[in-house]
Amino acid sequence: MRKRVSPGESRAAAVAAARELLKSEGAAAVTLQAVAGRVGRTHANLLHHFGTAAGLQRALAEDIAQTVAASIEGVIKQRRAGQATERDVVDAMFEAFRREGAGELIGWVALTRQREALEPVIATIERIIRTMRALGDPRPVDRMTLALTLLAIGDSLAGEEVARACGLDRGAIREVAATTIEALAGSPLRD
Repeated sequence: MRKRVSPGESRAAAVAAARELLKSEGAAAVTLQAVAGRVGRTHANLLHHFGTAAGLQRALAEDIAQTVAASIEGVIKQRRAGQATERDVVDAMFEAFRREGAGELIGWVALTRQREALEPVIATIERIIRTMRALGDPRPVDRMTLALTLLAIGDSLAGEEVARACGLDRGAIREVAATTIEALAGSPLRD
């Protein structure tokens, strides 16, 4: 006999299972059927909670966006307090995207033309830019965020392979990111 769980618990378990599938098998493996199998529910049960596969992907994108944002915003807060460097912010963004599978999910959603599932990611980026502007950062934070986000997405998708093809260590992309941010900011990143 199955244990009865609340709708919120059922939804959270499904998103956690989708996240694990994303990390272990990739975005294509995140299907309603596969997630249902992982959480011991039916396909129909997940349809009830998410409506469609795109609904599940949106919920997963929202969950990942919150995790990535918390990681990045935490380092930004540490930098403002003098406890981290701007390079730490660059590294945190790259690590968060790679660790959480954000780049693969974003790529999959974009390629399957279910762009509405990207709304949580877009909202997170907009919030980070608004926060930095509200704190009086005079630099072009919109362009810096654009460059850093796109480089982190690319790195999380194929950074290792592209760096190897170029005869470089994967860490070279972070150096490129730091140099790009310095150029956009008009000053070197503080170490």
